[in-house]
Order: sequence, then structure tokens, then C-alpha cells
Amino acid sequence: MVFSTLSEFLRFARNLALLTAVTGEYEVFRKTAGWAVALPLATTGVTGVAVYVFLAQPVTNITRGAELSGVLCLAFLALTIALSLTAALAAHAAALREARVWRPRAD
Repeated sequence: MVFSTLSEFLRFARNLALLTAVTGEYEVFRKTAGWAVALPLATTGVTGVAVYVFLAQPVTNITRGAELSGVLCLAFLALTIALSLTAALAAHAAALREARVWRPRAD
């Protein structure tokens, strides 16, 4: 999911390169990477953990020896946040590289 999101963002970032040429600011890539990469990945990860907890509740029963691991849920949430921030930083850096080498061309 991370690689798919990054590839879609890079394809979209090529279109944003024109905006940086006009405004002269690269901050648009940071904000766009946050909204287009970090937010969907973090939302999906949190939703996945919530679904995991919801589906695991009926199965867990202390008398049968099954327990829902809170540490595992927290580890998944931390991993999700770390991956989404890393993907956003990678998307930001790749978009900056793309914008710096962008040159206008004739239609």
C-alpha cells in the first residue's frame, strides 16, 4: 500500500511542478504529501486496527486461553504512524527532486 500510494503521488507531483515554478515555493509538496500520502495511510492503519479489535472480540475468551493483545495493537498503530510519516517524507523528497529538474516544454 505504501508503494502504491507513493507511485500515485509521484505521478501527481509531476503536475505540481508547474505550481512551484510559478510560486517559487516548495512547501506545497510537504502539505500535499501530508494530505495525499500520510493521512490516507494513517487512517487506513487505524481503521485496520479497529477492525482487528472488533473482529477479535467475539473470539477472545480468557477461559479458552485467547486474549486480545493491547501491546500488539499499540505496536501496529505505532508502525502505521511511522510508515505513513516515512512515506510522506519520501514523497516530499521525491517531489522536490522532480520539481527542481522540471522545465517548461511546448505543447
